[in-house]
Amino acid sequence: MDTSMITSVSTTPTTTASTTGTTAKNAISQDAFLQLLVAQLKNQDPTSASSQDPSQMIQQLTAFSNLQEATQTNTLLQGLQSQNQALFQAQAAGMVGKTVKVDGSGFHLQGGQAGNLGLDLSAAANVTVTITDATGHVVATLPEGQLAAGNQTVSWNGKDASGNPLPDGDYSATVNATGADGKAVPYTSNLTLKVDSVVFNQDGSISLMSNGNAFSLSDVLQVLS
Repeated sequence: MDTSMITSVSTTPTTTASTTGTTAKNAISQDAFLQLLVAQLKNQDPTSASSQDPSQMIQQLTAFSNLQEATQTNTLLQGLQSQNQALFQAQAAGMVGKTVKVDGSGFHLQGGQAGNLGLDLSAAANVTVTITDATGHVVATLPEGQLAAGNQTVSWNGKDASGNPLPDGDYSATVNATGADGKAVPYTSNLTLKVDSVVFNQDGSISLMSNGNAFSLSDVLQVLS
C-alpha cells in the first residue's frame, strides 16, 4: 500500500456515465476523504522506517483532527444561524401594526387619501414632483417650489391636474430638485406606511406588507410607532 501522506484531495478528473452523457468529477466528498485517510492510518506502522516517516504519520493525525474540528464548527455555526433566523423572524413579526418609514418613492391612493412622500434634501432646492399611474401616464404635477435643506414632506390630494379624483391604486413619483445654480441637488426619498403583515421568504429574507405592497426589511429607515 502506498503510505505517502494524504494532505489534499486529488483533483485527477474521473468520469461517470449517465443517460445524457459523461460528467467529469474533480473532487471527492468529505466522507470519502476520511475513509481514505483512516484506511491509510490503519495500514501503516509509524515505527517502521520502511513504512513511512513517523513525522508524516503525525501530520496525518493532525489533518484528521483538524478536519473533525472543522466539521464540528460548521455544525455549530449552522445551529447558531438557525437560532438567529428564528430571532429575526420573531422581531420582525412584532412590527405588524407599526408605522415605519421605508426607503422608496410614490403614493398609495386609497379612499381619496394618498399619504405623504418624504424628501431629505442635501441642500436647498426648487422641487417639482411628477406623478404617474401604472401605465406611465402623467396624472399630476406638484410644483413644491423652493424647499430648505433637510427633511421635507410632499403631500398629494389624489386628484389629477384638472382636479378630478383618481381611482385607488399605486402611483409613482419622480422628483426633480435643482439648486440656484441649476444643478441637480442630491436627495433621498422615503415613505411612511403601516405594516399589515410580515412575510418570511424561502431565501431567508423578510418582507413587510402594506396595502398589498412588499418592502424589504432592510429598507426600513425608522420605526415611528
